[in-house]
Amino acid sequence: MRVIQQASFRDISDIIALTGRAIRTCIDEPSDIQDGLIASCADSVMWWRAHPDLALHYVYRIDGSVVGALLVKEYWNLSNLFVDPAYHHQGIARQLINKALEECKTRSPKQAVHLNASRYAVNFYQKLGFVPNGEPRDLPGGCFPFIYKFNQSP
Repeated sequence: MRVIQQASFRDISDIIALTGRAIRTCIDEPSDIQDGLIASCADSVMWWRAHPDLALHYVYRIDGSVVGALLVKEYWNLSNLFVDPAYHHQGIARQLINKALEECKTRSPKQAVHLNASRYAVNFYQKLGFVPNGEPRDLPGGCFPFIYKFNQSP
């Protein structure tokens, strides 16, 4: 069975383990840089742990196992989106994003969702309607700022 649910505190270790698998597989950087990226993402999860009412945090489960996770801080800052590499190209990330955008549409104080994409994810976000929002920065894994505006004019 496949289901998207709100993350619970019991999911934290599974989410961090999933994040590590995704970063080690998808981000072509030395292991110490990967460790730093994993730690930064874990810090975001712990921020959510301290501020659960100020964020959306979803997990995607298949037969009870967490295979995807998404965190949107303050309903506008998409800080973490990871899918277990064994489950890539199955629409999991797209489903997580669509569910988050639906919720953030009425809750985002900026009427938008912002994110910094890795090089690996640029095309994915563009296909979902995110547009560049500033100049890329030379950070490990890449840092490409994007925005999804809710009240876009045609």
